[in-house]
Amino acid sequence: MTKIRVGLVSAPNLPAYIAEDLCEELPDYFSEEIDKETSWEVETTVDTLVGVAEETKEVLDKANNIKKEQNWEYVICLTDLPIFFKKKVVVGNASLEQKIGQVSIPAFGVMPMHKRIRVIIIELMKELYLNTSEQTSAEEHTLENGNDAAKNIGRQFLFSRVRRDNASPKSPLDFRYIVRSRVIGYLRILFGMTYANRPWQALLSFKKIVMLSFASGAYVSIFPNPWVLSVAYSPLRLGFLMLLSIFGMVIWIIFSHNLWEKPSEHGKKRWRDLYNHTTFLTLTSIVALNYLVLFTMFLAAMSLLVPPELFQVRTQVEGSPSFIYYIKLVWLVTSFSTLIGAIGTGLEKEERIRNATYSFRQQQRYYEIGDEENGEGNQDEGTKPEKRCSE
Repeated sequence: MTKIRVGLVSAPNLPAYIAEDLCEELPDYFSEEIDKETSWEVETTVDTLVGVAEETKEVLDKANNIKKEQNWEYVICLTDLPIFFKKKVVVGNASLEQKIGQVSIPAFGVMPMHKRIRVIIIELMKELYLNTSEQTSAEEHTLENGNDAAKNIGRQFLFSRVRRDNASPKSPLDFRYIVRSRVIGYLRILFGMTYANRPWQALLSFKKIVMLSFASGAYVSIFPNPWVLSVAYSPLRLGFLMLLSIFGMVIWIIFSHNLWEKPSEHGKKRWRDLYNHTTFLTLTSIVALNYLVLFTMFLAAMSLLVPPELFQVRTQVEGSPSFIYYIKLVWLVTSFSTLIGAIGTGLEKEERIRNATYSFRQQQRYYEIGDEENGEGNQDEGTKPEKRCSE
């Protein structure tokens, strides 16, 4: 029985976790859907370049070097790097000559589900194997199965279709899978990169700010004005104050901690805009989660500590106040405390805020641009196999 070794080269963090999970099951799927007469062995390794390089050729060349070092027959790269072709989003691409495929995790949007990634890896591997097999010609396989592969991948996406494009003769690639809609593709990339930043994990990094905001809100609640205003304000006005507090805090954090990438000779506008939009969306998610935590804390405190009689005395409402009055008071106090907490973010170290906001990819880009502007170069950290899975 023929034995084929396949390597999964992934960027750190999210792509590495996905590769490790898929490593166990891919040999069985390869055997079932590609060639049952072959013994498949899958290994994983992590390489920083896969998540940093902004040129596909650099990733392919590095992956080819790793393939030779590890004595693999095929390589599939999992990157959290967005890939574009003529302003359209690329889900995956491949080089038949080098026997290398590449999958862009952000192209799968905010939910890069296990099954979706597995499907495109199998389809890429199927094309690489059958197009380079001595038993099947490249032209025959491309005509018969290329479009079917694109349709199969497209079924993993909602509200968008995927097409298979053959690359130009000058390109190091042979084909690519592209999201047909430019707008939907960009939104997928934006939400996918935000998901890769894992904003929910930043809550612990912002715990001091949350506690400062809660203490400030508790102090504000001592005075009668917020109580009276909560009764007088309409839900529309309260919603406007909520948005003002959230976006006000986001903008304050961005500019007080230099998180907005400025124009430079080393950063292309497309990438700069994409990373800046990702930073804004990531911080908005973090602050919105903080707002929800504060709202829950204030609601629990008000429900336990403020009896209806006290609320009636403070606000002069007629009859026993309903729960809606408590919701409006908590809503207003949470907005005030969030605005006050924004000032507290200035006390946090810039590096701590950046670590909580930027993913590995974005931090590497930040330091890479800084090194280039200072005339310094980055050194390759190398790779090493982490896990081996076989059928």
